[in-house]
Amino acid sequence: MEIRELAESDLPSLLDLCQRTLPLDPFSLPALRHHMLNEPSQHPAYQLSIWDGARLAGVMVGGAREAQGRRDAWVRLFAIDPADRRKGLATHLLAELESRLRADGHTRLHVANSVPNYFWPGLDLRYTAGLCFLQKSGFQRAGDAVNMQVDLLARDWDTTDAEARLGQAGFTFRRLVPGDREQFGAWLRDHWSAAWHYEALSSYANEPISTFVVLADGRICAFASYNATTFEHVFGPTGTEPALQGRGLGRVLFLRCMRDLKDLGHPAAEICWVGPIAFYARVADAWISRTFWFLEKEL
Repeated sequence: MEIRELAESDLPSLLDLCQRTLPLDPFSLPALRHHMLNEPSQHPAYQLSIWDGARLAGVMVGGAREAQGRRDAWVRLFAIDPADRRKGLATHLLAELESRLRADGHTRLHVANSVPNYFWPGLDLRYTAGLCFLQKSGFQRAGDAVNMQVDLLARDWDTTDAEARLGQAGFTFRRLVPGDREQFGAWLRDHWSAAWHYEALSSYANEPISTFVVLADGRICAFASYNATTFEHVFGPTGTEPALQGRGLGRVLFLRCMRDLKDLGHPAAEICWVGPIAFYARVADAWISRTFWFLEKEL
């Protein structure tokens, strides 16, 4: 078998492999193009695949980020064809990736949470074979995260009354339009992380643009996005300026996103990497649906 770097022409084969081996997630060609080709830090040498002739037998997709003087590396995605498991292919691919990362000066390797462009917040524990492989390979748990699920068919997600009440206080809710991009990008840079700046602006690639904002005196003061990270039907990121938190702005934005997702035909939504669990449980009857472990190792 031959190890080589993944190319754009390999994406259909990668999609077939992911759909067969990672059934908990709605892989699609658009999702793979976003995560593989629109990487903010392109490192083709870390996107490894192993082939049996013309058949894709496995992948070990790595990546790297540089921020605040740190150089971190990730295993962003890995999968082995069921017909080729227990043959050492994953071990071989990981060893090759680690060798390339060490040669480039990286000293620590993480799994999955390669913000701002990532498939998952960590390793979903239901991919048990993957967890066992990573633990055997020296990775250790370094934290955890949860996603929550929302039944979109359970209600209409109407915000008319709430928007009217908040409108009397001077707040306007609407979807982003192309002409907002410069103002929205500057506001994100001023108030939020570089990761959220990248993720929220990614919503401009969707039709319709999948971000709603709140304006006060013509100025953006809160936002919520969906279909901007991980997979379709996923909510986040979202944020309200601290001075305006507690007014219900974030709740209306969230409900607007849920209504959009329902109108697009999704029966359920997933809230990614949740912080305020109680908020979403109260506002949307959301429940914890996925648990992820952060895993890392020294190189």
